Amino acid sequence: MRFSQLIYAALLLFSTQPSYALYEAHEWGTFTSLVGSDGITQNGMYHEDEALPSFVHGFGELRNELPAPIPNPGTGHHPPCQDKGCFDLGFLNRNIITQKMETPVIYFYSDQERNVEVNVRFPEGVITETFPGPVRTSPMAGDIKTIANGDTTFSVKVLATQTGAVPYVDANNIYAHARNVGSNLLVSGAEKEKFIFYRGIGRFQPRLMITSQNGGLTLRAPTGFLPQAAFLVHVDEYGRGQMLKLSPFNLQHGTEKFVSPATIADLKSHDLALHTTKSIYAGDDALQTLTDSLVQSGLRKDEALAMVNTWKNGYLKVPGLRLLYILPKNEVEQVLPLQITPAPEMLVRSFVGRIEILLDTEEQKILEAVLESPSTYRPEILGRFAEPILRRVFEVYQKRPNKNPEESSMFVNLIQRASVADTKTTVVH
Repeated sequence: MRFSQLIYAALLLFSTQPSYALYEAHEWGTFTSLVGSDGITQNGMYHEDEALPSFVHGFGELRNELPAPIPNPGTGHHPPCQDKGCFDLGFLNRNIITQKMETPVIYFYSDQERNVEVNVRFPEGVITETFPGPVRTSPMAGDIKTIANGDTTFSVKVLATQTGAVPYVDANNIYAHARNVGSNLLVSGAEKEKFIFYRGIGRFQPRLMITSQNGGLTLRAPTGFLPQAAFLVHVDEYGRGQMLKLSPFNLQHGTEKFVSPATIADLKSHDLALHTTKSIYAGDDALQTLTDSLVQSGLRKDEALAMVNTWKNGYLKVPGLRLLYILPKNEVEQVLPLQITPAPEMLVRSFVGRIEILLDTEEQKILEAVLESPSTYRPEILGRFAEPILRRVFEVYQKRPNKNPEESSMFVNLIQRASVADTKTTVVH
């Protein structure tokens, strides 16, 4: 065959191949937990501190097939998951809940209209809130016995447009930030949105373990589960946040990282002129550093900004000590398996682990404060995480050689009070 004939045959073959439209899916979300000095995630992580719009579906609800009346701004019912994780306290007390899966959203990009089915499983948890509503979900409200085996399926039509009417959301609502992205509009039944939204609660131990001794921290991650980036954050009682960028975990230097008490003290010093530790960021510099890391994980710039703006209050303004890190992709797949049909040409999943940290010195400080004034101690001062904090402090107390039955009963009472306390209090230890 002549060279010209080969070229013609190649061109003919190429012309008969199907032309694929651009088709991508990008997801971000946060897993929130609290660990004590022993590194174990604590029970009681079902409290909310951000209200969602009234149109969001609660546990077990499916999508609306017919248009619902448009509520007036600021009115309407709220899903049953707004305050106590969708379930009554009796059910919650019978289950261990150590993870709050907060606001994963899935964006789609396509240059043509297409029907897509999305199945998300949460083996060690359940999906509690959604929008648009799913077409199938389990367990359902009437048959759930334990927080496990979550399995939810969405059926959406990806429109070939980025604009269209969506339910009203106040600009100050946490939900609104996720819409500031150039993704395609989705339709599911009578519901429209710029993304698939869901939340959940569960029970699992992160592969990254954080322990504390003598006011310092040790971070350990097994081979193959190293975080893509990690930041230690401290926010004081005035809501001033500072962030220390930790050096990358390097297999050549082991998978353990130590943060000294002096480094933590430096982070807690909110006078920038006194800092001796490098890589400490505050304000816009901290937000920009987080945004850049999310872009490096695969998100588009507008997606990374949407995520940071959604969680900048929880990340950098709620008092406490916490670690923020970008989960390794294989851990995301293990914890939250996702199947999209038809499969996108590119799938990006960027999740931030938010681990609230109790130093061993802080545990002792809270314990002494409780024992000093047991009858007047107010769990509310510990904020949203009062229940898991008190559960851990009670564990520390129980290791004392001389325990008092009355004090033990007092701790149980405090934990019960924390389980029904106002979770939107943000002043903590």
